Amino acid sequence: MYLNAFAALPEIRSVAALDVRGMGFDPHRLVAEAKQARRSEPGARESRTEYWCVFDVEAPTPHLGLHDAVQMARDNGIGVAVSNPCFELWLILHYAEHPRWLDTEAAQSLRRHSDGSTGKGLDTDDYMQRRETAVSRARQLARMHERDGSSFPDDNPSSGVFRLLEAIEHAP
Repeated sequence: MYLNAFAALPEIRSVAALDVRGMGFDPHRLVAEAKQARRSEPGARESRTEYWCVFDVEAPTPHLGLHDAVQMARDNGIGVAVSNPCFELWLILHYAEHPRWLDTEAAQSLRRHSDGSTGKGLDTDDYMQRRETAVSRARQLARMHERDGSSFPDDNPSSGVFRLLEAIEHAP
């Protein structure tokens, strides 16, 4: 829902065509599907098309094969935007800083408290207006982990979604 709303923004449509699919898949399956899509693209070697996978770590128990999925993405030129513990952290960052560890359940609860929602639905207009704030906060978290020496998957809280948005918004 969030990525579809982002893709629909006029300023994004003018620089990129996004094809959002595979929502709810485990990381390994997402990367395998992106790898297959990349292989089947006509003229893939000359293409400026980028492939990205967006997935969660899922704290306190990470997805099985998480490291393998990230490595397979890297080996195949596929970008990853990993949120730790989950995508809800990315949503929280639209409303507040959150530099402390949290698990998936706490993140989901905090997200609902942050935006006043009662379920998975989003007020996408509000989120789109706040996305630069979320990018800044996610970048701050990345710097915090860099200073601390903590790296994936021990970089809770973190969200690489900002890298995906920046790659799209700053596309040539």
